[in-house]
Amino acid sequence: MIFQKKEGGEQHAGSDAATIVAAGTSVLGDFTCSNHLRIDGHIEGDIVCDSKVVIGQNGSVSGAISCTLADVSGKLFGDIIVAESLVLRKGAVINGNIQANLLQMEAGVTFNGKCQMGAKTTAEQITKPKKPVLVPNEVG
Repeated sequence: MIFQKKEGGEQHAGSDAATIVAAGTSVLGDFTCSNHLRIDGHIEGDIVCDSKVVIGQNGSVSGAISCTLADVSGKLFGDIIVAESLVLRKGAVINGNIQANLLQMEAGVTFNGKCQMGAKTTAEQITKPKKPVLVPNEVG
């Protein structure tokens, strides 16, 4: 997390604070944050972020993402819901569905999935991604 200096030398999380998953770091499990999130390592699990998610060129996520803004240069294996703007940079690989208000895609992006765009994606829809419910087979 990036900190701002407070008077007297103490540090506290600032409004521009960011959580960073550095290269070489792997996170297993669901991830929730209210500040910016930058991923240069790997996260295996769902992400809910009230702010911006950035997946760097060497970063990857295996799971669904719900956020306000997103900028992807790395790999995403899962669905993504973005309330405002999603930017897919050259070299990004997306294997999952996209739901975003605005989408910008550079040449050289690999995208396999469905895309739904428009104003119906709002901040109120940014919630924890739904997981499928498994129902046991009935034996007759």
